[in-house]
Amino acid sequence: MPYAVAGKATTSLQVEYRGVRTNAVILRVTETAPGLFTANSSGKGPGAILNADNSVNTASNAAPVGGIVILYGTGEGITDPGGLDGQLATSVYPKPRQPVTVRIGGKDAEVLYAGAAPGLVAGVFQINVKIPEGLEPGPQPVVVQIGTASSSPEVTVAVLP
Repeated sequence: MPYAVAGKATTSLQVEYRGVRTNAVILRVTETAPGLFTANSSGKGPGAILNADNSVNTASNAAPVGGIVILYGTGEGITDPGGLDGQLATSVYPKPRQPVTVRIGGKDAEVLYAGAAPGLVAGVFQINVKIPEGLEPGPQPVVVQIGTASSSPEVTVAVLP
């Protein structure tokens, strides 16, 4: 959603493909709507998550308890400084204005960084978190909350014992 809709209750969406436009649809605007990217782009299953060494987090390359993982998503809402549609994050990394928390396997995870993903387009966020102690090995649900909205609990991160 473009940053320009901030503060509005609704906005209109219309798609054009090869010169043909769909009917406009009215959408409700919320302050935040976080969603994590997934490895298969379905919004479910293993997240598009990196381990601390920048390798892809998978069942065969899981992160250890106490280790750090890097989450990617969108829907962080208004940022500080304000985001500019289409701009790449190159030197100033805007951070969400709303508080950011993360739960992994139902346990609070320490958020080390939450803001723009360096080198990626405005609207893509990166959250670096520490895997909490006491988790069972295997896929664990990872949920991001920004403000009062939460991401889907159907996204997972692979954890080692």
